[in-house]
Amino acid sequence: MLRILLSLSLFVSFAGAASADETTLAKALQARVRAFHEGAPNEEMKLRVIYFYPADRQPLPSYEERINRIVFDIKDFYDTEFARIGLTDAVLPLEMDGKRLKINMVQGDENHDGYGYDSGRTILREIGQKLRGNVDPEREFLLILCALCDKQEDGSFKIYSPYYGLGGANQVRGTCFAADCEMLDTLNLTKTNEPFRYNEHNRDQRRSLADFNTVFIGGMAHELGHGLSLPHNRELPSEQGKGTALMGSGNYTYRAELVGKKGSFMTLASATRMMCHPLVTQSNKQRFDRAHVRVSDVQFSGDGKAVTISGKVESNVEPFAVIAYSDADGGNNYDAYQWTAEVDPSGKFEVTLDVHKPGKNALRLSFCHANGATSDVSYVFQANQNGEPDVQALRDGMAIASLEKSFLSGEADEARKFAQQYLANNPQTAIEPILSYSQTVDPTRPQVALASVSGDSAYLSDVEPTEAKTGYGRPSYNVYAMPRRGAEGSFFLQPGGQFHAKGFYAHAPSKYAFNLEGKWKSFEATAGMQDGVRETASAVFIVVGDGKELYRSGKLRGGETAQVSLDVTGVQSLELITESGEDNNHGCWSVWGSPQVRR
Repeated sequence: MLRILLSLSLFVSFAGAASADETTLAKALQARVRAFHEGAPNEEMKLRVIYFYPADRQPLPSYEERINRIVFDIKDFYDTEFARIGLTDAVLPLEMDGKRLKINMVQGDENHDGYGYDSGRTILREIGQKLRGNVDPEREFLLILCALCDKQEDGSFKIYSPYYGLGGANQVRGTCFAADCEMLDTLNLTKTNEPFRYNEHNRDQRRSLADFNTVFIGGMAHELGHGLSLPHNRELPSEQGKGTALMGSGNYTYRAELVGKKGSFMTLASATRMMCHPLVTQSNKQRFDRAHVRVSDVQFSGDGKAVTISGKVESNVEPFAVIAYSDADGGNNYDAYQWTAEVDPSGKFEVTLDVHKPGKNALRLSFCHANGATSDVSYVFQANQNGEPDVQALRDGMAIASLEKSFLSGEADEARKFAQQYLANNPQTAIEPILSYSQTVDPTRPQVALASVSGDSAYLSDVEPTEAKTGYGRPSYNVYAMPRRGAEGSFFLQPGGQFHAKGFYAHAPSKYAFNLEGKWKSFEATAGMQDGVRETASAVFIVVGDGKELYRSGKLRGGETAQVSLDVTGVQSLELITESGEDNNHGCWSVWGSPQVRR
């Protein structure tokens, strides 16, 4: 369990006071990782490249020569950046066929029009079937290049390939997809005067041939990072002389130095996560162990733009480093500033963050374990127009994270005691409603029959539904997720970031139905997506009475809510429905807040 103990004292710290030289720090961290793996067998793991093409197509022209040049160039980028940062004998290993890259060929089951951008899992399933016994996507690291690019009659190209890292990448497995195109070649990275036209995501685009190759080969290097469990991050202002962080917008500047511009680079944060990756360590020591962490003695301090967080972390797998991210709301993490510090052998850590965007931010701590795993803790805070963080908001965010972790782990008594003590020490805190709720909530309390309610109002999350189903996970009432072993994520219902003590977890597509028996006159609720939802997810909220649609919201995304107020006089059956606003329901964390009927 992750237990966070708060220190309520505020002390002053200044940014950079204990910052170490990047190279010195990188070498110290690598020494910790190597000491952990000393004596472990060399597993000779390799990054495996798979070339996928549809049933009615052949591999694109000159694919073998081009893919060799491209993948070797990406390897050179990774290896060179490892060395620049200070890592020794750290390389990205490739599966080879003699002196050439081994390209595993797979022809799909469908014709070209049966695949598209969202076909990643379908393609991976077909690859697993056709290469069974040779490739294991559950235990290996795969770069999948898809020949889903057609030359049009007007000379332009239509690209319809998956182009992303598949979710769930960690130290055990990782998969990413990228597009191939017959004009994709490192030999074209300097052809700035040749125009190139293509269509992707149904958008016609025009770039120079050099820029197209920069974006798409750079995109391949970027998505490979995701496949190796690297998150987005951006360069600090002090790093702008190096160029653009690969895991930020670095795909747009990849190899731009070849044409006299600033190129891309790897941040120390990304290199730290890579130095413990099994492909780099070539070790399976504790690789398949799930890391559990306990963070304690946490303290926040602030002075102007700088905020320092310190504490102690304990784990069953050695944590050797901590990466702190200051990530502004929105932006899909591309604008997450990053700082790296060592976790000393006793588990103590301290890291200072001194750049923040005004507005809502998340402070994320990612603890790097020597087996390649990471464990994250996140806190929410506000920064003023000068980029100065609200330290008390960080403490409050830490308190909420601690409460959610305790509740989800089934330790409700501990959570109640913590909430009581924190409220006593911080009587004016903005999270008083959550603290008060925490002292009384019982997520296991059964619902009652609506017909047995004698009062003039009732929260529907307190009564028995006639039907309840969610698009992912299980229906839950007055909490976002029920306690269960190993649970992670949210416990409190916070549609649009607003706390509600009553409501439904309603991951789309979902339905909650109730028998009103014509005895209630009005219905009201707050509809919205759970706080922290990904930017690409959205939901539509619908209320149906006796088969007739009474209400339909617009497409709601993170931070947006809709207030629902309806006349339900005479309605027998009331249904609360959510549907995804996209062509999939990925991360569709829809929530009904305070759903109430009145007589």
